[in-house]
Formats: sequence, C-alpha cells, structure tokens
Amino acid sequence: MSAPRHKTLTRSLRDSIVAGKWKVGERLPPEVDFATECGVSRTTLRRALSELESEGLVERRKRVGTVIASQTPQQHFRMMTNGMSELLQVTRETVLDIWSTRHVENGSVAVLGNHESSTGYWLEIVGVRRMPDRIRPFSWTKMYVTGAFAGIEPALSRQNLGSVYALIEEIFSCPIARLTQSVDAIACPAIAADAIGLTPGAPALSIDAELFDAKGQLVEISQAIYDPTRFRVRSDVWLDK
Repeated sequence: MSAPRHKTLTRSLRDSIVAGKWKVGERLPPEVDFATECGVSRTTLRRALSELESEGLVERRKRVGTVIASQTPQQHFRMMTNGMSELLQVTRETVLDIWSTRHVENGSVAVLGNHESSTGYWLEIVGVRRMPDRIRPFSWTKMYVTGAFAGIEPALSRQNLGSVYALIEEIFSCPIARLTQSVDAIACPAIAADAIGLTPGAPALSIDAELFDAKGQLVEISQAIYDPTRFRVRSDVWLDK
C-alpha cells in the first residue's frame, strides 16, 4: 500500500529543506502556486506543511506566508492521534528497554485500582523508552499485565523490543482491540526523573493507558512519564464539509 500523498510530499519537502534548497528565513511560494508546482491539491500541501511545522522546519506567519525556520528537524517523537494505529505509533518507532519484572497481587498497587486479574496476580514490568539511535531515554514506564499473559516474561529480554502488547499478540494470539488513554501534566517523580534526565519535580507528561482484547477484557495497564521537551502529542483532524 502506498503512503498517503501528503506523507510523500512531506518527505520530499523535508529532504529538500535539509539539503539546503531553501535557506533559513526564505519564504516558500504562495500556497496556490506551490501546490501547482508540487502537483498536489492545496489541502495536501497544507497537511504536509503542517507536519513540517511540527518538526520545526517551517513557520507559517500571518500576512507573510510559510518561511523556512530550520534545516534540521527537531529531535523529538511526535505522536499523531487520528486512530488506533497512530496511538500505538510510539511502540513501533522506538525501543523499550526492560529494567525489571516481578509479580504483584491484586490490590497491592494503587495504579491497578479496582481491576483484578483472574489469576490473582499481575506481571509488573518497568523500563524506559528511547529512539533507536539514542542511548538517553525520553520516557520511563511501568506496565501491568494480567497473570494470564505472564508467560511473556522470558521474551521481554529480546533486543529492540517495541512493546509488551505485541508480545501478547504474538505469543497468545490475542490482538489488542481497544485502547483508552489520558494525558496529564505532572511533577516528575524522582524514580522517573533519574531515568530520563529530569530534575525531580520538574514538569513532565504522564500518559495512563488501558488495553483490551476483542472481548473487552483488560489485558494491560500502563503509566508512562515523558520528558516534555522530547515528546509531543499532537492531534491533526480534518473535517469534511
């Protein structure tokens, strides 16, 4: 399946900017002319420019137009939240390094709330997430998997692990069908601050998530704490009129 046209255009324009086709401060042609030059619709061009703006490469100024802001994309992960695939994008494009695992009983950990595992226990997994070509993590995470799927534990030692849920899908043939999540601004706790290089109490993003199977049964609960300077949650919704 080919990539959407705006994604293809985004890559092409990004490559041109990085290669120096336009200098920093230089203004791109007006949208109507530029869309014609690129052989796309204005809607496609605008979506591409929106992505380039989120990368810090261009800046759209009122009464001026689109200006080249940088020739180097910002080094942070951007998560688009248009659907399930995008919500799980972070797990496909980054690496999860596992630090520790243990079994905890129902009701023994606050984050589990009133949720109970049918086995009476959960597999707790603690780790950090980083970009594939980076050593320094941008996220600290703690996950809880129901005891029925604790058999994934030996596989957590795999190199370049992307996600826990993918192991559950692979080993138990139990695809994830639903994900709920909430994003909150918090003061970074010490344990996460040490892991991702922040000062304890510094501003951080916390994303709590629950993953369910096709029968609506809870499979995994997670809390991830992110360095807000290196992670962005961005929604880009287009309404048909």
